[in-house]
Amino acid sequence: MLSTLRFVLFTVISLVMIFSAVYLTVLNTYKPAVKTYINGEFIGYFSDEQQFDEVYNDLVAEKQNIDENVKVYLESEPVFEKTYIRDSLLGEQNVYTNLRAEIQTEFTVYELVVDGEKMTFTTEEQAEAYVQKAKAEVDDVESSIEVQKVSELENITSTDRADNILADIIDRNKPVVIPVEPPKPTYTQYATTVYSGNVTPAIDGTKVWPTVGRNINCDYMGYYGHNGVDIGGASGAAIYAYMGGTVIFSGWDSTGYGNCVKINHGNGVVTIYAHCSSLGVTAGQVVNAGDYLGGIGMTGWATGNHLHFEVRVNGIPINPWVYLNGV
Repeated sequence: MLSTLRFVLFTVISLVMIFSAVYLTVLNTYKPAVKTYINGEFIGYFSDEQQFDEVYNDLVAEKQNIDENVKVYLESEPVFEKTYIRDSLLGEQNVYTNLRAEIQTEFTVYELVVDGEKMTFTTEEQAEAYVQKAKAEVDDVESSIEVQKVSELENITSTDRADNILADIIDRNKPVVIPVEPPKPTYTQYATTVYSGNVTPAIDGTKVWPTVGRNINCDYMGYYGHNGVDIGGASGAAIYAYMGGTVIFSGWDSTGYGNCVKINHGNGVVTIYAHCSSLGVTAGQVVNAGDYLGGIGMTGWATGNHLHFEVRVNGIPINPWVYLNGV
């Protein structure tokens, strides 16, 4: 009987020791945790809800470093399930990446349209300051500001880009300055004077009469009439560059000019030499005052050999005598 009791006692003590060992092993290997879901998506294991809050707050701060006014939120509250997991698993999982994918952001941006140009700023103050800057440079400039909510900050207008756009707005809205016309010489002053010589000399080294002869067949009649002066001459007689500049066109013009040369002299001034029988320059060529451009002819809409000489300022035909007077 005594031996039986000893056996039972030994067995109980052994079982208690085994159970205790297993229990201690489990406690040392597995830890209590919360299994976390958002919108049904598994995010990961956290030691407790407080650790979840710490990770979430870190990610909020990450977004606020981009824009302190950003709205950061989750579409639904997290769901926590208590469980036990291996201690090593807590450090192996990437809860930051999983939770970041569920975080929603809402940025406020200000879409500004000035004179048809669209820009995007992150603050209303920036947009308003830009409008005031534009109005200081351009009278009655049209502008509007629209508040928008976006999930990502994209296509924000940089300071350099905004400055370049403003420079373009100012440039295209600046008033066209037309030279004031001096008293026009009488027709007879030019109609009977013929210059003889192969090369017309420059006046002060900058301007020349655009061909050999000076017979005026048809005078300037204004914007809605004859836009230039027609200088008579024999077929093939030399045509010269009135001033130095860059040839921007040399070829056939189907609007009536026929063979035609156009020279850009800068400051918006372009001279046109029309009805040429031949062309002696090409587009892109730089010429000086007095350089040969081609020969007088009657190509295009012309009834006789002559040079149609025209001056345009910012695209508007003006009286050529503004420039020819005194040459």
